[in-house]
Amino acid sequence: MPATVRPLAEGDRAAWLPLWLGYLEFYETKLDARITEATWARLLDPHERMFGLVAETDGKIVGLLNYVLHANTWSVSPVCYLEDLFVAPDGRGQGAGRALIAALADLGRAAKWRRIYWQTRSSNATARQLYDKIGTLTSWVRYDIDL
Repeated sequence: MPATVRPLAEGDRAAWLPLWLGYLEFYETKLDARITEATWARLLDPHERMFGLVAETDGKIVGLLNYVLHANTWSVSPVCYLEDLFVAPDGRGQGAGRALIAALADLGRAAKWRRIYWQTRSSNATARQLYDKIGTLTSWVRYDIDL
């Protein structure tokens, strides 16, 4: 059965948290529990520009997608940063990741966003196989300043 995608809801916390923790583990990152709690709260706060989607297969949440809408100096339309995308190992290969990105693109088209963009590790070969089919790899190089 193909994955269905819907907005994140308050009752999804118990299913969302293991996916979130799996995503952090994949990227070899540990966050203070306060950050996870703040992220969860912001995803559900209607006053924030941070949102979440979940993918379900057979009634079970198998994937998450968190995104941030923001203004852009090159457009009057907002742009969307797809910040987090993760599908549980037992849910992979069933189209959940593709369904999450497609649902986000549908939202963006309906709301007339300028673009959706994201990043991943260059070594994330499995995800990049999907990304290469649905997006355009750019030549931009990213730099960070941790504050």
